[in-house]
Amino acid sequence: MAEDKFSKWATGFSGCDGGDIGNHNNKSIWFCGIEWGGGHPADEEELCNTVFSKNVDYPDEGYSKWNENLSYIFNWQAMKLLSAIKGGVVESYKDFAETNQPFTRGGKGYFKMNLYPLAFENTSHALWESGFAKATGLENKQEYISWIRLHRFPILKSWADVYAPKLIVCVGKSYIADFSLAFADQGLKFNCEEIDDRELNWGVNKNGTLVVVIPFMVNRNGLTRNISIQKFGYRIREILLRMDATN
Repeated sequence: MAEDKFSKWATGFSGCDGGDIGNHNNKSIWFCGIEWGGGHPADEEELCNTVFSKNVDYPDEGYSKWNENLSYIFNWQAMKLLSAIKGGVVESYKDFAETNQPFTRGGKGYFKMNLYPLAFENTSHALWESGFAKATGLENKQEYISWIRLHRFPILKSWADVYAPKLIVCVGKSYIADFSLAFADQGLKFNCEEIDDRELNWGVNKNGTLVVVIPFMVNRNGLTRNISIQKFGYRIREILLRMDATN
């Protein structure tokens, strides 16, 4: 059945650009968005035969070349923040991308993913079409969101427990409740700090994973200015260094 294909796909490593997911001995940094942009086909047959038939039992190895990161504005911003977290400057994000090769096959220490596996042009509920309903068995996007929260988020939390990333950067502060469900220990309360009139929320799981939630990085009301990205990166780096010093 179409719904079975969707269920297996949605609870596997779908929605992930991939890279190095890491392990307890070689902890990685995860970068998590809300959902892929660009859009999946809304045709039921194509979804079932092309999208939902992909093997998502294992994490994808990532982009084939490092400079694919620079093909998408979301990834430019990610490179800037990750460069600052590593101790560099955001203006050198292209050098950082080439040297460290995040989310790239053969690169080490970085993994990219999304909360929700289906791709849409934006997060609007109006983009849900009949093909999505037939292929998933879910009537509208709100049902899809509820299904993902119930069935996929516990899987994401199990990945965080098993692979023990040192840091999960979650992008989109209006989705903080979802990020908390997906990655934070039950009952964990986030610290909230204000940097350049933008919120940084963060907390530490029992296994030592730092979970941070930052504003979206490609809209004008989000975290877009280089100087602010630099400050956010340095503050996250400071928290990580303090955690290392106390362990």
